[in-house]
Amino acid sequence: MFKKVLLFGLALLFVSMFACVSNVSKKAPAPNFTLQSIDGKTVSLSDFKGKMVFLDFWASWCPPCRMSIPAVEDLNAKFLDREDIVVIGINVGENKDAVASFAKQNNMSYLVLLSNDDVLSKYSITSIPRFVIIDKDGLIVGSWSGYSKDLEDEWIRILEGK
Repeated sequence: MFKKVLLFGLALLFVSMFACVSNVSKKAPAPNFTLQSIDGKTVSLSDFKGKMVFLDFWASWCPPCRMSIPAVEDLNAKFLDREDIVVIGINVGENKDAVASFAKQNNMSYLVLLSNDDVLSKYSITSIPRFVIIDKDGLIVGSWSGYSKDLEDEWIRILEGK
């Protein structure tokens, strides 16, 4: 009996690690933030006013986050020529040198910022990866917890305004 309960618990944990929850129900204003980039620059969400913004809250120790990084990199590459779309990775809780090294090793060419407790609270980050899309009017139009390959088409559809 104990083995069955243990296996069920482990299966539930595994499924929850990769579960994706979309919270696209209603548009809400995106909270502004000001964070440091891994190259020492100060960056605010308001710097991207009038642009679509894709946020990826992640950490290097998180397996689903690591799985999603190539997809986020592909998303960045797809929209690199578009001045109206910005991809931003926000690292959760790691030091600047470790994040910079990880970003370089993983060819993360998009903007990478270092989180703080304020931004994590404002965006209700309780699990990672967490993805948020903000439209040109500064409204959250998509929000997902967890990662699945199926999300990529939805991200593109929203960013392209379809």
